[in-house]
Amino acid sequence: METNESFERPSPAEAAAALETARQARAAGYAPVPAWFFPALGLLVAGVMLFQIDVIAPELALLAVVVVIAGYVVTERVYNKQVSRSGIAPRHLTLGRQLVLVTPLAALWIAGEILDARWGWVWVVAAAVGGCWTIGYGLFHNRRAQTSA
Repeated sequence: METNESFERPSPAEAAAALETARQARAAGYAPVPAWFFPALGLLVAGVMLFQIDVIAPELALLAVVVVIAGYVVTERVYNKQVSRSGIAPRHLTLGRQLVLVTPLAALWIAGEILDARWGWVWVVAAAVGGCWTIGYGLFHNRRAQTSA
């Protein structure tokens, strides 16, 4: 329903500010994940795979699992705190993107379990490949988020 009130056009400065606010709101969903997140996640992935080596003493293996879990919790807490403080939510990984990240890691884990009996050092290779894959995927994800903003 229209009113008979006169509509005033915004000034050029007000219009530019409104356009900038709209652009920032659109770009907020495409902000890259903090640069430290995927390397930290890659180190945790590599750590979990390294704990599969049979040489680790049982008492150290339990401690190592606790350290990895604590590292994951600290990484998530710091990440969430940084995101809430900035006010700009990074682009979330959709289910498809999560599957692209996790499927090669699962295949690597299965291959490590199969080949572990034959080659004991396979977990060192799996840890290096898994860590590099996670970090590389993060770099790709952030570059894609930056170019689409």
